[in-house]
Amino acid sequence: MEKVYKFLIAGLVVGLLVAAIGTYAVTTAMQQPESDCGDCHEGHGSVVAPDVNVNGTIMLTGDTHADEFVPVADIFKLKQREVKTLVAQDGEGIPSTGTPVMDFLKAHSVTEFDYLVMYADDFVLILNRSEITEDTVFVPMEYSVRVLSSNMPIAAWLKNIKTIVVVGDGGDSVKLNDKKITFGQMLDNGVETMPVSKKTIGYTYQDTNYQYETGYVVTGISLKSLLLKEGYTDFTTVTIDGEEISRDQVLKGTHFLTRDGGKIKLASQIKNRQNWPDVETIVVA
Repeated sequence: MEKVYKFLIAGLVVGLLVAAIGTYAVTTAMQQPESDCGDCHEGHGSVVAPDVNVNGTIMLTGDTHADEFVPVADIFKLKQREVKTLVAQDGEGIPSTGTPVMDFLKAHSVTEFDYLVMYADDFVLILNRSEITEDTVFVPMEYSVRVLSSNMPIAAWLKNIKTIVVVGDGGDSVKLNDKKITFGQMLDNGVETMPVSKKTIGYTYQDTNYQYETGYVVTGISLKSLLLKEGYTDFTTVTIDGEEISRDQVLKGTHFLTRDGGKIKLASQIKNRQNWPDVETIVVA
């Protein structure tokens, strides 16, 4: 009986110790301070979320070797840099970590340019080459990226970037009358799209026929928009490499300049992609 009592007393002591430790742990956890922004955000505008499946893409176009859809995750495979933003505003700055914009461009063979035009859902930002410093970086932002820098105010920290247009002098170009215009210069005031190769696809399900209109979408600028952008409002005809197009045809907006295979092409809804002609000269009369 004496041994039984000893075991009972020992068990009681162990139980009391476990209960005390558990109570202390719960009480300590309840007394911890509430989470603040720094627990989820690194700096201002950057979200620390290493386990998030970032499956978005950003279109890199303009005066580049070719149009690219760059996966967001690939941007942050490049070496990142620690920066301090808003130093001028608050004297101390806010730490952030991101991929330098210039390193991103160099990784895609872009070294010479005049400025970048970044398009988001409802905002646009123009960055001159002289404004891009080693502290100008991309940071993660939902399914896209945000650009920020130590020399940029918060209002210019464009988020959820969808398209980056490189504008310089060495990209693919056309000659409009006597003026050379690069593909980047064509897109520096907006990127347009046009559906091509439209067709109807039929499908039968449970004795019911369904029809769906489909097509591809190309990016660039319509011939109409380009001429208006360059100040041509009073013209009769437009000749593209020997092919004459009437004013009415131009104003309908069915002639579209895009880039395919590294060359500027005249896209058409009535011709297959492989039959789109290259564009080298545009003469407006």
